[in-house]
Amino acid sequence: MAQVNKQNDGFALIILAVFIGNFLAFVNSGTVNIALPSMMKNLHTNINSVQWIVTGFMLAIGTIAPVVGFLGAKLGYKKVYITALIGLTASSALCGLSWNIGSLISFRVLQGICAGMIQISTMTIIYQSVSKEKQSMAISLWTVSMMVAPAVGPTVGGMITHAWGWRALFYANVPIGVIAILCAILCLPARKDSAAVTLDFWGLLAVAAGNVSLLMYFTKGSDWGWFSVPALALLLTGLVGIAAFIWRELTAKEPLLNLRVFQYPKYAMGTILNCFISVGLYSSVFLIPLFLEEAQGASSFTSGLIMLPGALIMILVTMATGKLYGKFDPVWFVLFGVLLLCIASWEFSRLTMHSSIGYVMIWMILRYIGVGLATSPVTNISMSHVPAEHVGSATSISNWLRQAVAALAIAIFSSILAVRTGAHLAELGGERVGEALKQAAFLYGSNDTFLVSTAVLVFAIPLSLLLGRRTVHE
Repeated sequence: MAQVNKQNDGFALIILAVFIGNFLAFVNSGTVNIALPSMMKNLHTNINSVQWIVTGFMLAIGTIAPVVGFLGAKLGYKKVYITALIGLTASSALCGLSWNIGSLISFRVLQGICAGMIQISTMTIIYQSVSKEKQSMAISLWTVSMMVAPAVGPTVGGMITHAWGWRALFYANVPIGVIAILCAILCLPARKDSAAVTLDFWGLLAVAAGNVSLLMYFTKGSDWGWFSVPALALLLTGLVGIAAFIWRELTAKEPLLNLRVFQYPKYAMGTILNCFISVGLYSSVFLIPLFLEEAQGASSFTSGLIMLPGALIMILVTMATGKLYGKFDPVWFVLFGVLLLCIASWEFSRLTMHSSIGYVMIWMILRYIGVGLATSPVTNISMSHVPAEHVGSATSISNWLRQAVAALAIAIFSSILAVRTGAHLAELGGERVGEALKQAAFLYGSNDTFLVSTAVLVFAIPLSLLLGRRTVHE
């Protein structure tokens, strides 16, 4: 009995150490979105610049993902985790001290690097430190920490921003980070011996150059001109960088990512489908707070409250979908979830100045239900067709692509929003003036952007059908 209690205590301590750190890493992606309008006003910047606070963070997560496996094998995942926690805590304090938009973006990138290291290392720590019979429970709790953070993030972020300003969002991370560091040092078992591995430096350089260049092209293209020499140079650099990365990973002896896992059709389809779902999720998380605060004049606190019910329901739907996974063909969960995302995006493209808070909240709830229905089954279907020896590579690739595509989508949506808002300002200039003109132009720009989001999500419908068990022959 004493031995059982000791094992249970060890399990609880490991989960506590992992849960706090993982929560801190993920909550940053939810709290900041709600404060973007406040940052725009306080730092005297525009939407194309402020979106880098989000996309820089996400791009850093996606870029560091391939490197975490190397660092973990070289140093041990406990040391990587603690180092990342220290970095995340310090960079949070620096974000709060930012003096302009450039410094804030730089510190957010540092935050993203640390958050990406935490997300991957915590899952690996679970597999290394928790017995097999308890791993499924541990991963479930890890998933809860991942989903609770962005669920409560917008609401908490709205409350903090409304009461103390956006800088308090980052200062609030510091005490939580200190607690997480202490828990990791005291509760996690000692690391395993390090392995003799080498870093694929050229692969890392290629993927970083490709990601950043493509993101810069879609961010700056509307200002410079899509076919101007600087913009086309960025586009070419991005395409060449990604192509070079793919070639390098297929030929290197020790690649950053084993891209050969794409030979499994369902994994390939599931990964692409997850990218579409990420586009659908982040388009609303990014655009809706902007619409509520810029077009309708709502406070950040109100925007956060509107986002909360749907996010909490998404957690419940995800858990229910996991329990029903083996009882029904999961492709129907995926298909119904994608359809809900498409319908909700279409409805958001028809918002007006008089759309009620209840109307926006209902469609946010349905949108989050769609995400909850689709995400877990897509991941399970795709990963179940990957051999055990390639699961690590498959997980890293999925995380890298999902974050990179989401960051790219936000950059593209920001450009579309800025361009279309400017066009509507010109069109409405003779009809309205002052604040009414700005709000109307922003509203119509948001509608246009959500229409593009809907068109992108439509492509996920046939992919959902192809993911069915009887449609792909392995």
